[in-house]
Amino acid sequence: MYDQHIHSKYSQDGKYDIMEIAQTAVSRGLQGITITDHFDLCDAEIGYRFYLEHEQARRDAFERAREAFADRLEIRWGIEVGHPYFMPEVAKEFLTSRQFDFILGAVHFLRGDRDIYLIDYTDASVVDAVLKEYFTDMLELLRFGGFDSLAHLDYPLRVMKGKIPVPTIISYQEYVEPILQEVIRQGISLEINTRGFMDWKQRQEPEDWVLARYYELGGRRITIGSDAHVLQAVGGEIPRAIDKAIEIGFTELTFYRGRKPCAIPLLNRT
Repeated sequence: MYDQHIHSKYSQDGKYDIMEIAQTAVSRGLQGITITDHFDLCDAEIGYRFYLEHEQARRDAFERAREAFADRLEIRWGIEVGHPYFMPEVAKEFLTSRQFDFILGAVHFLRGDRDIYLIDYTDASVVDAVLKEYFTDMLELLRFGGFDSLAHLDYPLRVMKGKIPVPTIISYQEYVEPILQEVIRQGISLEINTRGFMDWKQRQEPEDWVLARYYELGGRRITIGSDAHVLQAVGGEIPRAIDKAIEIGFTELTFYRGRKPCAIPLLNRT
């Protein structure tokens, strides 16, 4: 029961203090959490500027929570870095000058500062073009490197309800497979994101066939995260994600301490 993808009020889209998040995690039986506030690198988004403006306050809040919950909850210092290849020098300086326990890599914006959440998907051709561009950018993210786990591989599907009949990327296997191969080659983790259980997809992100193919190709490292931005979502559906991972064949999750992967055995709760 480890949740390695949580946003506090020190993300520009978060709402709650780290102390409140920790208390919620304990009440839900979590053993460890990692706070992964946004550091999105693009001109249209205030993500990285917001983070820098509140960095010391975030650190202070983190230390207070870690001290208060030292005997009840392991709290780790993380970050979710979005599209660092947009601003490579800024990203490199930031990542090399801080000591994180865990770095998530993600794509939230496409080139031209296009927020994936705000694109008009009415036209089916736009859906196809966005997905292809997104997967191409994920490969670029991996080639940039410097992170520990690849976040929410099928992220655009979150906002495609009513635009596609079924929430699947099965038609994009030729784009997805090189991503999985690169994750394995680098020895990093693939995230199982539980947010999808709580939206229209009603399943984890990514879907079953992606996890199964990752396993078939030799991928063994996974992280699990709720992508929580509110207290109600902290630790959300982690047991279901664990059961799904075991069903696929995984026997452990990877929890990062000081950027070092630590194996945590998966225990079937059913």
